[in-house]
Amino acid sequence: MKKIFIIPVIIMMLFTSCETWLDVNDSPNSVTSTDPSGLFTFSLVSYAGNRAGGDSYLPIGFLNQSIASGGSYGWGYGDDRYDLSPYTIGNTWSLYYVSGGNNLNLAIDIAENGDQVQNNVAAQCKILLAEMVYETTMIYGDVPYFQAWTDEAYPEFDSQEEILNDLILKLDAAIAQIDMDDPIRIIEGDLVYAGDLTKWIKFAKSLKLRIFMTMYDQDPTVASDIASLLSEDLISSADDAFLFPFFDTPENENPKFKILDKYANGSNLWFFANSNVFDFMAAYDDPRIPVYFDEGDDAAPGEYSAVQTATEADGTTSKISLYLYRADAPEVVYSYSEVLFFKAEIYARGIGVAVDMGTAHDYYSQAVEEAMTFYEVAEADITSFLNSDLPDISGMSPEDGLREIHIQHWIDLMDRSLDGWIQSRRSGDEGNEVPNLQLPNGAPAGGIMRRWPYADDELSGNINAPSELPHIYDKLWFDK
Repeated sequence: MKKIFIIPVIIMMLFTSCETWLDVNDSPNSVTSTDPSGLFTFSLVSYAGNRAGGDSYLPIGFLNQSIASGGSYGWGYGDDRYDLSPYTIGNTWSLYYVSGGNNLNLAIDIAENGDQVQNNVAAQCKILLAEMVYETTMIYGDVPYFQAWTDEAYPEFDSQEEILNDLILKLDAAIAQIDMDDPIRIIEGDLVYAGDLTKWIKFAKSLKLRIFMTMYDQDPTVASDIASLLSEDLISSADDAFLFPFFDTPENENPKFKILDKYANGSNLWFFANSNVFDFMAAYDDPRIPVYFDEGDDAAPGEYSAVQTATEADGTTSKISLYLYRADAPEVVYSYSEVLFFKAEIYARGIGVAVDMGTAHDYYSQAVEEAMTFYEVAEADITSFLNSDLPDISGMSPEDGLREIHIQHWIDLMDRSLDGWIQSRRSGDEGNEVPNLQLPNGAPAGGIMRRWPYADDELSGNINAPSELPHIYDKLWFDK
């Protein structure tokens, strides 16, 4: 794969991902500079554009049933029923292996082997690459990894288990490589942390926690590693969160906004509240309802309703809010609330620690508070919800308390399609997941979608691609 050099992601005609974003690498094929920071920034921009755009956010949100298409009244039934465009699949694969992965590996090579060693730059690139590789295997399963971005023309596909274990080693190496006394680091091109290495370390350690929590059900031996991370300096405030910024300026807007702005005159004609999210929220009178959703065109003020996947919406059905799809909405890769939900789960399940439902409740309550604060819910409404509506899990059984944790974690991830898809698959045994998704009407028989097909170009161009292809309903290694 190393022979595939710096080229942009092939973007779907309707949904551009980065265009002239911040004027970074307008023509990546013409790059003459060997400054690794430019490669890092282009990778980061391409990555954020894919996560928030039509190639990732929308199809995953539909298939994971966190967004409703509204059927023929809205977006149509295609993605609901797992009819994913080959461009969607291929563009996302290309992002992770070319625009993202290849550029980051080139940057690492330059930073470590160029005229001037730039250890901090290499570490920043390695940590971002680890997140991208994690996402790649969460989407596709077994993928090229150990031979990817090398001189091997036909890299072998590695198992998800092997990849996840090696990512932990890579993150440890990146953390160890960081030198706080070395001023050389990516600052201007680091659109997330502006060269703050302390925050990069927190993100790297939090990413380790995310990976271990994903692995735990299939490899309980990582429990001690998870427990050890509880005493580490993880993402510990909203200021530490990994947020990619978008702006209310031409070509720098969030891709969700750009879809509606360019093709619907700024209105939301296509994306609706899904019952798999809304029903949980309505049951608790969640104050995020008017933040997440706008009333349907024909609904009374303050009247909200949702629709199931692959079901016709109508004029009263609530829509995903224009607040979530505003131009300057950041792309959230890792939030403080996510760390708190993980901690709540750890104590509810007794992962490397004794079961402690009181401590689990404390973290669970803090996580919900942080989640609501992030979405700018009024402080008085948050306080009222925490005191009156949020279930107190301190006196519940671990099983019942864990379900409440997963419900709130799922609600928090509604607008983060990929992260929500990972969370829903890891939230319980099949049939006991949160939510318990059902096969949409009209979707192929076999089960809900648990993985994407491999990109056609990879299958046709790599002689080491699997000859027996998995079904879209086959579980990935981590998915118990």
